[in-house]
Amino acid sequence: MALEADRTLLSPEQPLDDEAEHDQRVRAHLARLANARGLSVDEVLEALNATLASGQPLITDPEHDGEAAPGLPSSRKGGTVTQQRPAGPVWGVTSVDCQGPPVAQRSPCAGTERCPWRRDAVPGAFPAEAFRLSAPTSYPDSDRRFGCHSSSAEAPRVCAGWLLRGASGNQQVLKLLEAGLIQVPTLPAGVELYDDYAEMAVANGVAEGDPTLAPILRGRSQMCADNETLPGGDVAAEGTQNRRSGGAG
Repeated sequence: MALEADRTLLSPEQPLDDEAEHDQRVRAHLARLANARGLSVDEVLEALNATLASGQPLITDPEHDGEAAPGLPSSRKGGTVTQQRPAGPVWGVTSVDCQGPPVAQRSPCAGTERCPWRRDAVPGAFPAEAFRLSAPTSYPDSDRRFGCHSSSAEAPRVCAGWLLRGASGNQQVLKLLEAGLIQVPTLPAGVELYDDYAEMAVANGVAEGDPTLAPILRGRSQMCADNETLPGGDVAAEGTQNRRSGGAG
């Protein structure tokens, strides 16, 4: 879907009979654009602002509807599920093969099901087996990514907490960050994260001596020894957590 020639939205010359009504049209149009591309409204606004700053036009020829609109990512197609492994009665781990640049969660999830990387998350909210199965996402030189539990196979996102603390050995992610193809997640004021995957997994019920954590423990000296925060990134999503009844995340 291209940006339609909706000049009531995009043209400052259009007289406005009712500013509140115009605002409603703007919000509705942004919501349609966001839904068509699997984006949030905030992401659409950021893309449009970047396009305006670069001097590119915002309106495309309606005859070319279906092409990516300038300044907006094209519609995100869901990834291909390659493996599903149960981790408990409700949660499991789904591996998803994604095409194109990955998308990162904007910040570690809050709410009732908080990101497991947050120190204020309830330990054991997710089964320990899920963290055993997903441990390879933080192995040195891994090419897998830890998916956000609140995303899905249809609209996969990389976990913000993992990007900030567990992705330092992932060369694909680092290259995407250097190229500016992944947005850096933000850490809200007052929120603290576990230092690495092993610490997070142990806090969520994995035994310290569990063999799935051994490569991470051996690589600790090479992974962010100074606890420096990584900019976030995502590659083809594998090792994502999901509700078995609700798709990949």
